[in-house]
Amino acid sequence: MLAASVQNAVRAGVLVCSALAACVSLPARSAPVISLVPDGQSRQARAPADFYVFAPAVSGEEADVEVLTLRFTSATTLIRIASTSRDFVIEQGGSCVAGRAFAFGDTCSLRMRFVPQGAGNRLGRLTIEHTADTGTPAGIGLGGNGYAPVVSFTPAIINTVPGSYVSGAGTISNATSLAVDGGDILYIADTGNDRMKEVDSSGNLVQTALNPIATPASLAVDSFGIIYTANTHGSTYYFSIFYPWGSQTAYGYAYTSSNCTASAPCAFSAVGMNYPANMSIDANNNLFFEEGTAGAAEMPVGSISGGSGTLNLWHLSDQFAYSSGSPGSFAADAFGNIYTYYRFSTSTCYILTESLYNAEYLPSATRVAGGVACGYSGDGGPAADAEISTSVGQIAFDLAGNMYFADNGNQRVRRVDNASGQINTIAGNGAAGYSGDGGAATSASLNSPTGVAVNSQGAVYIISGDGASAQVIRKVGPDGILAFNSQLVGSTSSPLTVTVANTGNSALQLTGVVLTGTNAADFSIDPNTTNCNLTAGAILGARQSCKIGVVFKLAASETGARSANLVLLDNSVTGQNIVSLTGTGVATSDRIFASNFGG
Repeated sequence: MLAASVQNAVRAGVLVCSALAACVSLPARSAPVISLVPDGQSRQARAPADFYVFAPAVSGEEADVEVLTLRFTSATTLIRIASTSRDFVIEQGGSCVAGRAFAFGDTCSLRMRFVPQGAGNRLGRLTIEHTADTGTPAGIGLGGNGYAPVVSFTPAIINTVPGSYVSGAGTISNATSLAVDGGDILYIADTGNDRMKEVDSSGNLVQTALNPIATPASLAVDSFGIIYTANTHGSTYYFSIFYPWGSQTAYGYAYTSSNCTASAPCAFSAVGMNYPANMSIDANNNLFFEEGTAGAAEMPVGSISGGSGTLNLWHLSDQFAYSSGSPGSFAADAFGNIYTYYRFSTSTCYILTESLYNAEYLPSATRVAGGVACGYSGDGGPAADAEISTSVGQIAFDLAGNMYFADNGNQRVRRVDNASGQINTIAGNGAAGYSGDGGAATSASLNSPTGVAVNSQGAVYIISGDGASAQVIRKVGPDGILAFNSQLVGSTSSPLTVTVANTGNSALQLTGVVLTGTNAADFSIDPNTTNCNLTAGAILGARQSCKIGVVFKLAASETGARSANLVLLDNSVTGQNIVSLTGTGVATSDRIFASNFGG
C-alpha cells in the first residue's frame, strides 16, 4: 500500500520519503534564474533560501528602507516586479527595474520598506516576471514582525465565511483543525473531503493548489508560511510539508516503538509516528503534535526551513495526551508552553499547561481551565474555577497570549484571558444549531464546534456544523455589536456593555470616541457601567481589557428600527474599531399590543 501511495504521490507532483522505498521525486527543478543574495544578517540565519526577513517595525511608524540584492544565473530581461502584500512596499531608486536586461552573474538592488498591516509575524512574496521564465515567475519570500494593538470586542458580530455554505449545505466535512499564516490566510484540513482549503485575503473559501497524498488530520504553519500536516492513509501515517512556492514533501516512515528524549532525540526516519493528531507550532518553529503511543512529541522544523532536510523528534512527558482514549485537545503557545485537555469519565474535565522544560524533563502541570466537575459554569470568573464540557476541540492563542478553545459539548467557544485568568464565552448560546449570522456571536447557535484560529486583526474563525451533516467556517469579529430590545419611546433602556480587549502586542492609544450614523442621538455612553478611559490619549495596554456601557433612549416621536455606530478612533492598523448599535422604538399602544399577543 505504501509503494502505491508513493507512485500516486509522484503523479501528484510531490516528493515522498519512506522506510519501505527510497525517496522518490519528480525531475529536479531547474535552478532559479533569479535568486536572493544572502546578506548575512543573523535574523535570516534560519530562513529558507530566497527568503528575506525585515527588521521588526511598529505599525503606523515609518521603518527604514532595506536593500535586497538579486543575482541572475541566466541572461534575461525584467518585465515586472510586484509585492503580493501591502506589508512590503517597493520603493523607487533600486537598479532592479522593468525593461532592464541582465547577463549571467549580474546583480541588481531592490529597495523595500516593511509597513506592517497587522501585529505579529507578517508574510509576503515578491513575484518577478522576466523573459527567461518558463511560465512561473520567480519568487522571493518576505517576512517581518509587526507591532500593533488589536481590538477584540465581546460581543462581536458573527458571520459565515463565503464559500463554506453553498446551496443550502456546508462544504467542509469532519474537519477539526485550522491554522492562520502571517498573511492572514486561513488554512483548513478538510478531513472528510481529503483536501486542504483556505480562506484567502479577500475573505472567500477557495480550493488550494495543495493536494495531500493522504487524508489531512491536522495542520500548523510556521513563521515562513510553510505548512505542516499529519495525514493518514490506512495504517500509514504521513508527515507532509507544503512550501509556499508550490512544492510538497511527504514522509511515510513506518512506526517503531522507541524512547526518544530531548537529550537523545531520534531520527524521524527511524521511528515514524503513530496516530498523529493536533499539530501546533511555537514562535521558534518547534512543531508539537500528539502521538498515539507516547502521548506528545516535539519536532524542530527550523532545519527544514533552512533546507538541510534533517528531521529529529523526541517524546514529551505529557501523560495527558490521548489519556481519554482518543485524541484530545493539544497545543503549544508562542513560548513553547504545552496545553492539553484531560477528561476522566464525566466527572473530571480540565485544560492543563506545563512549560516546555517540564514537558521535556520534569513533568509538572498546572490547571488552566475547568475544575473537578464537567459541565458549563464560571463565565466572568477564574477559568480554573469554571466547568468545561466532556468534549473539547482545538486550542488556539492570539498575539496577547489569550487562550481560545472550542467547548464542543457546550456548543460554545470560550476565551481565557492571559492577564486575568478570567474565562468568558465569545461565541455560542449553548443551543446546538446553525443560526445568528449578522448578530452577536454570543447569541448565535453553534453546532459541535471543533477548530478555532485567530488572525492578526483579532477575528476568530470557528469550524461548526451546518445543522445537518456537514460543516461551515464562521467568523467572529472584528466588529462588535450591541442589540437592544424594543424600547418604549421617551424611556431609557438598561445599559448593555461591550468588552474591549487589546489582543495585540503593542499599546492601544485612543484619539477619540464618537457615535455616528443616522440615529446616533438615540444612543449614549453610560458612565455608570463604563470603566474604559475614553479621553483622547488614553492607553489600553496589550493583554488589558475594559468595558463600555451604552444606553438606548428615544424621543417621543421616534419609533421603528434605529441604528448607529460607536467608533473608537485609535492607533490600530485600521485607525478605527466599530461597535454596531441597534434597537427598535415602540409607542405605548404598540407595547401593549405586543405584550397581549406574546411579542
